[in-house]
Amino acid sequence: MLIDRCGMSTLNTGQSNAQNLREDYRLAVEVMGRIRRGEEDVLNAEDFWHGLDDLTYTEPTSPVAHSEK
Repeated sequence: MLIDRCGMSTLNTGQSNAQNLREDYRLAVEVMGRIRRGEEDVLNAEDFWHGLDDLTYTEPTSPVAHSEK
């Protein structure tokens, strides 16, 4: 998302890259706050990387199995 917006000209978006970066930073700070308070689900590294070599199968008990529902 950040890279796509920064690559666009200000004529297309109506915002400068600096404005986009400030907004992305603000949103990231909000998410980090929710993570610290335990309000946001976070995958550990093992769960994140598990199954990426075979994207056609996800274990039903894995948090990734329900991420798109």
